[in-house]
Amino acid sequence: MDKEKKKKMEQKNELTNSGQRFPVEQVSNTGKPTKKQVKAAVKELNPDVNSLGSRG
Repeated sequence: MDKEKKKKMEQKNELTNSGQRFPVEQVSNTGKPTKKQVKAAVKELNPDVNSLGSRG
């Protein structure tokens, strides 16, 4: 189990130090994302305010 934690920390450090930014980065790897996190991810992918607000 200790090796697993160490590997995850190394991967996390690799991603944070790489300088690359991917759309909708993983916020949490435990549990479900909050509504606020989901809204932020959708806003990042589709910044058009009216895209989902006025359908139908």
